[in-house]
Amino acid sequence: MMLQMLEAVADALGAELRQQVAFVGGCTTVLLITDEYTQESIRGTDDVDLVIHLTSTAAWYRLEETLKTKGFKNTGQDTVTCRLRLGALKVDFMPTDEKILGFSNTWFVGGLENAIDYTLPNGTPIKVFAAPWFLAAKLQAYLGRGKGDLLMSNDIEDIIALLDGREELIAETKHAPIELRRFVGEELSSLLRLTAFQDVIQSTAQDPDRETLIYERLDRLIEFGVRI
Repeated sequence: MMLQMLEAVADALGAELRQQVAFVGGCTTVLLITDEYTQESIRGTDDVDLVIHLTSTAAWYRLEETLKTKGFKNTGQDTVTCRLRLGALKVDFMPTDEKILGFSNTWFVGGLENAIDYTLPNGTPIKVFAAPWFLAAKLQAYLGRGKGDLLMSNDIEDIIALLDGREELIAETKHAPIELRRFVGEELSSLLRLTAFQDVIQSTAQDPDRETLIYERLDRLIEFGVRI
């Protein structure tokens, strides 16, 4: 289902706009998971998130007008200011500059600059956040939402899925910028001290060996943040 959502949005954008945006968020978790066991348990989502570099509010309005010609609509039914609709799909276009819509994420710029190429099953090429920037952006999103109920957090669920299902994450993060490694290490260390976080790991893993694997990867990522 999530792949079909991505294909629908990517095809509607067209080649030129696809080069300007990077897909991120829960809908792309499935693209980053390389472990078949974990892929089977990825959570569903009802929206598609994209990041785009814009420099002004005027640029946002121009983008919105362009998107309308491609089938995207501002229906007025959403409280999320960056959200348009493509048929029944919710599509969030998130600018890198906080001043445009009043929110952003520390890791949007780096995530967009370091986005990786991915070809969807229907052959459409897109750009997605590389795993280290996806992880950092998810941690920042969790903090930005006021942390809230950790047990019900989609951000935390996606983070643990990535830890569980992408062996390459360790090597990738090891070669990420220092500031990203430090941020990821500090935030994961803080989470690891919470009983609720440990409970989510246990319920997600549902297997002692998988649980051990997640903790081992957490320790490695935290270590990268300390050894700067």
